[in-house]
Amino acid sequence: MRVPLKYNVRSLLQRKSRTTLTILGIAAVVAVFTAMVGLGQGMAASFAKTGSPDNIVVLQKGAFSLSLSSLSRNSGDVIRYVSHVRKAGDRILASPELVIEPWTTAPGSDKPHFMSARGVSSTFFSVADTVRTVEGASGVGANRVLVGLGAQRKLGGVRVGDTIGMFGEPWQVSGIFEAKGTNLEFEILADLDNLMRAAKRTEYSCYTLKLDSPDVAERAIALLENDRRVLVTAMREQDYYASSAKVYAVVANVGLLVSLIVTLGAVFGGMNTMYTAVAGRMREIGTLRAIGFSRGSILISFLAESLLLSVAGGVIGVALGCFANGLRLSVGVANIRFVVGSGAILGGLALSAVVGVVGGLLPARGAARMTIVEAMRRI
Repeated sequence: MRVPLKYNVRSLLQRKSRTTLTILGIAAVVAVFTAMVGLGQGMAASFAKTGSPDNIVVLQKGAFSLSLSSLSRNSGDVIRYVSHVRKAGDRILASPELVIEPWTTAPGSDKPHFMSARGVSSTFFSVADTVRTVEGASGVGANRVLVGLGAQRKLGGVRVGDTIGMFGEPWQVSGIFEAKGTNLEFEILADLDNLMRAAKRTEYSCYTLKLDSPDVAERAIALLENDRRVLVTAMREQDYYASSAKVYAVVANVGLLVSLIVTLGAVFGGMNTMYTAVAGRMREIGTLRAIGFSRGSILISFLAESLLLSVAGGVIGVALGCFANGLRLSVGVANIRFVVGSGAILGGLALSAVVGVVGGLLPARGAARMTIVEAMRRI
């Protein structure tokens, strides 16, 4: 014989206050967990799509970040002429760039923003083929800049014609660009020479090279890294940004860790609820045992009740976590979009089920092991 499920539902409804509080506690934990998984998925999506398969990035030897790399100007005499770099007519598609992270002011904002600015030449727009101007003029020059969609949001929605401040100088926003939702959209693009002058920098951060095809990337990388005339590290552009995502993923992982720690509280909350349910239903347990329900049936019944409680909280928590989908969070120079996909939803539901099983197992086991005489004695 098995205890019918409606028995457990009725029992939960009879303890409305405690049941509601437990469900809300589990829902809060699952909502945070779902949102943090969504943040991690958003970071991975943003960085994984950045870069072209036929591009390689050349940095200073041992550098792991563009903003920490420094290449002398004359290094271009070697880097630009490496074999397999594509040409467009007489122009070599090798883009020298300065990547720097200045504090930036914007109209209507009381405090400066920590941004990423990239100094580029006209060659950049042939090499970075995902960049497309969606509003205003394309190209940069003098103290005119292009602002990515992600950077635009972080700067409070600046528009074409607005003036932002970097390095104590005014820079006019001449256009807004998109880059297929990639990491480049977090950046401000400025004229290379003007940005170097304003930042008082005399060296480049990197070169981005457009190759004849993705198949020759390893050969070009080997030629650059083995050339004694320059000390550089080269890698596929996509590999560089994928490794950069690991730094930002720490934020999401910390959030997940916090939510998992809080999960312990939800487990103890569910356990307390079920122990209280067992203590208040001694007569019922004794009656169920007396009319022939086995210990296994009692165990499954109370475990099912705990699962009902936690999964109800899980469903509410996942629904709340889905509200984070599309929201954005500024992390360093990046502006990350939450992407609450199927993985985050299934993960939240699975977490709630684990809370139900772990929190309900010991109370259910205690109820199942109780003899008829013991149950009646505790009434």
